[in-house]
Amino acid sequence: MWRTVLLCCIGLATVFGSRGQSDLGPPVSAPATTATDSEEIALGAALAAQFDTDRGIVASPETQRIEDYLQRIADSLGVHARRRLPWRIHFDPHPGIKSGFALPGGHIVIWGGILAYMTTEDEAAAVIAHEIEHIDLGQVSRRIDSLTRTKHRDVRAPAEWNWDEFGASYGETLENLCDYEGAKLAVHAGYSPYAFKLILASFVALGEVHAPDMAPPTAITDRITQIEREIATEHWEARTATRPLRLPGQGD
Repeated sequence: MWRTVLLCCIGLATVFGSRGQSDLGPPVSAPATTATDSEEIALGAALAAQFDTDRGIVASPETQRIEDYLQRIADSLGVHARRRLPWRIHFDPHPGIKSGFALPGGHIVIWGGILAYMTTEDEAAAVIAHEIEHIDLGQVSRRIDSLTRTKHRDVRAPAEWNWDEFGASYGETLENLCDYEGAKLAVHAGYSPYAFKLILASFVALGEVHAPDMAPPTAITDRITQIEREIATEHWEARTATRPLRLPGQGD
């Protein structure tokens, strides 16, 4: 059960290590050079459309309202990002997938399952901020570069690409960096950094219910330690106020 919980954490099927704030060093933000911003945006839009087709997503009034709500959160975060991209949320309501991932050009997919673990808007902001950082720090661009070199892809030919190529982990160092920088992004937008700890703690609690005799994986607890260190280092201790999550049917 703990393995299932771990794979459902922020960042699709990612495993996070124990690197704390002092280990991370400066963010790696230099963009890759294979694609221009406009080419990357167009590729991401095409892959998002491919995602909707493959997943059979047909928007309903309720799912559109949820997507619009998440989009407003992304808009508030995006103004503080380094790259000036049209940050765009794509919502898949599937309740069994508890994650999200970043596509090229500012496109971000959020699955419905992760929302079930949230009680605050700040937690939604934490997930979105983490995914923004995959793009903002150049990680997605470098994956484009890698696939262009190794698979001889053309960034102007979306049919050569698959959306699921951008769901795999970027490795524990870069994933932890997205938590670290994502917390800064969330704070700049007025959200509480404690939301990162809160959503991780919810996975710990879930695991304890299903496997009470097993210790939580260090891949989760180390991430909690990292955000605690960052809060202390950045003097964010007073930023505990959170906003309630206001999804359709929850009194919004």
